[in-house]
Amino acid sequence: MLEEAEPDALAYLDFPPTHWKRLRTNNVQERTNREIKRRSRVVQVFPSTGSLVRLAGAVMCEQDETWQESRYFSEARMNELYDEGCRRGIEGRVDWAQLEAEARKMIESGLELADRVETA
Repeated sequence: MLEEAEPDALAYLDFPPTHWKRLRTNNVQERTNREIKRRSRVVQVFPSTGSLVRLAGAVMCEQDETWQESRYFSEARMNELYDEGCRRGIEGRVDWAQLEAEARKMIESGLELADRVETA
C-alpha cells in the first residue's frame, strides 16, 4: 500500500521548498472537520441525513467565503513557482533522490510510530 501511495505522498516535492509545509499537511481539512464536529455536538441527533448534509454544507460555504477573502500563499510565494532559482534551490540543482529518500524515511517512521501506538 505504501509503494502505491508513494507518488502521491511525495508530490509536494515538485514545488519550491518554501511551499512544502503547507502542501504536505492537511490542517485546513482538519480544521473544517473540527468545526463540523463542534456544530454537530450542539444538535446531537439529526432528524434526517439531509439536515446533516446542510450543516456540513453551511460549514463548507463559510470556509469558501473565508478562502475567497484571503490567500493561503502570498503573491511572492506564488511567484516562486515560476522562478527557476527557487525551484532548483539557491545553490543550484536540488538532489531530488536525496529529498525523496528523506521523505520516505519520514513516512516510514510515521508508519512505525502508528504501529507502536496501535499495539500499545
